[in-house]
Amino acid sequence: MYGWRARIGFLSPAPGGLPTSLLEMQEAAPEGVAFLTQMLEGPRSLELADLAAMRPQIGPAAARLAAITDLDLVLMAGAPIVLGVGPSEVIKLMHDAAGVPATTNVEGIVRAIRRLGLGRVTVLAPYYPPHLVDLFERHLRDEGVDLQLVAPGEIPFREHKDQTPEASYRRAKQAFLAAPPSDGLVILGGGTPLQSILRTLETDIGRPVIANNQANLWNALTMANVREPIPGMGVLMTCF
Repeated sequence: MYGWRARIGFLSPAPGGLPTSLLEMQEAAPEGVAFLTQMLEGPRSLELADLAAMRPQIGPAAARLAAITDLDLVLMAGAPIVLGVGPSEVIKLMHDAAGVPATTNVEGIVRAIRRLGLGRVTVLAPYYPPHLVDLFERHLRDEGVDLQLVAPGEIPFREHKDQTPEASYRRAKQAFLAAPPSDGLVILGGGTPLQSILRTLETDIGRPVIANNQANLWNALTMANVREPIPGMGVLMTCF
């Protein structure tokens, strides 16, 4: 039986290619965890007006997922939309429509930082444009996260899915080691595959690493009370 341990509703913008966030989470999830998906139409661009215009789709999409089966929670990926609409507003829209707990990838990153007890973090945002990086930074600081940004917008947005995990490893390690010391590394964005290099990256920089899809999965499993450690994906996935 699929989903006998947890049934997680997953909302995401149409990925414009393979849905990396969903695929990485499905691959790593423990046995008995199932994801049910709804893809939103858009956004037209990453401009704030187009991101905010996605708001009317969120509640109905969550309701459609809840109508399929009894969900344990609903998760929204697509950080640009979450930030453009407002993280707390997105959670309220999903909760009100689906009638189950709701969360976002942005909330997952904040919770992961707190769970690991990281004081100051280095944040790598390799492919978001400056106005989205600013939104991310403002939100993290509002949540009490002490951070330093490195190499924002280094990769053009439409090219991020072409990046190999090995190239991402080198970029992340070099950026972290070149920055002033901190307690851990946070890598924003779920469209670039990172899962296969997380443990190696943590070992080589000597600090915890929090990546978007890893934090998403950890947060969703924690909320669904599925507390099985997942080896090979960094220290976060052992901290349930």
